[in-house]
Amino acid sequence: MYMHRGWIKLHRRIQSHWLYEEERVFSRYEAWINLLMMANHTENKLLIDSKLVTVKPGQVITSIRKLCERFSWSNTKVQRFLKLLEQDEMITFKSDTKKTVICIVAYESYHNKDREGAPHKHTKNIVEAHQKHTNKNVKECMMNKQNKSLNNIISMNTTQQIYNYGF
Repeated sequence: MYMHRGWIKLHRRIQSHWLYEEERVFSRYEAWINLLMMANHTENKLLIDSKLVTVKPGQVITSIRKLCERFSWSNTKVQRFLKLLEQDEMITFKSDTKKTVICIVAYESYHNKDREGAPHKHTKNIVEAHQKHTNKNVKECMMNKQNKSLNNIISMNTTQQIYNYGF
């Protein structure tokens, strides 16, 4: 049984590991994690179509087409996914003919190594759902242990009674 508390560091270079590079259709979860890994962690400048563009921490500059290739999804599925994330206040995004700019909402809560405070609301919801499931499993496990202990006591008492009667 795992208790999910605290943080792990997941280096972006994991994307070049043979496990990650396996060709597959991404799940929405994998796509979300991938967007987090694609996000800039420092301010940078990019040259896009002869224009210098500043990319801030938590931003991803890409295109719908590149996301389609990366996730092995259709154009429609990528756009629906981005709109779903935006509806849930996980990202904001804007697309034009040259690029798509995705901004991770509360990016610092996913990235800031010094921050040990309250997690982002989506992380909190996942943890709470897992905790509820874990608590149920722990209760079931305790009940099973109690039942086994009770059965062992009954079995020992029966054996003791048989022994006392001389069987």
